[in-house]
Amino acid sequence: MLTLWVLLALSAAPIVAAFFLFYVVHPTGKPPYGSLVEPQRPIPPHLQLHTLSGQPYDLNRLQGYWLMVMAAPAACDAQCQQLLFYMRQIRIAQGDNRDQIVRVWLITDDAAVNPGVLAPAAGTLMLRARPEQLAAWLPHQGDSLQGPMWIVDPFGHLMMQFPAHPDPTKVRRVLAKLLYNNAGIKFKHVEPVQ
Repeated sequence: MLTLWVLLALSAAPIVAAFFLFYVVHPTGKPPYGSLVEPQRPIPPHLQLHTLSGQPYDLNRLQGYWLMVMAAPAACDAQCQQLLFYMRQIRIAQGDNRDQIVRVWLITDDAAVNPGVLAPAAGTLMLRARPEQLAAWLPHQGDSLQGPMWIVDPFGHLMMQFPAHPDPTKVRRVLAKLLYNNAGIKFKHVEPVQ
């Protein structure tokens, strides 16, 4: 009879633990690094972006790709250059999955782009943007948009933010997990992006 009670207790233990964790502990689902943007924000249709040559560009064209997004003035100080470098290295570190990621630099003024960053930022989509429009879309602190890095999912939703001066190793791990967990979803790649 004692054996029966022990078997019953062992069988019920996982169910009791699951109920306890869900209803008492309330798991938050927080990522191991960075923070979720809640609620997720779709790319605004009125976001007026232009390429460096002045052509209009709709960021929604990139639905189907994961976007690593940063915002900074064209002068691109040391912090900006560091973030551009990190974004490039994080993308390269994704191995075969790197083609699912597009790096985007939203330039927040009309000044000439620092020529010293053009070569290191090669492959980054550089778009001029209006700071007031970005401020309404991208979560930030203070008056400056520069510093954080954001992730936009393949459905075009701003979903994650990493702090200023991010730890690239931790960002790489979070992004690798996102790519792995979404490997079964076949996103439509609208156009080839380098």
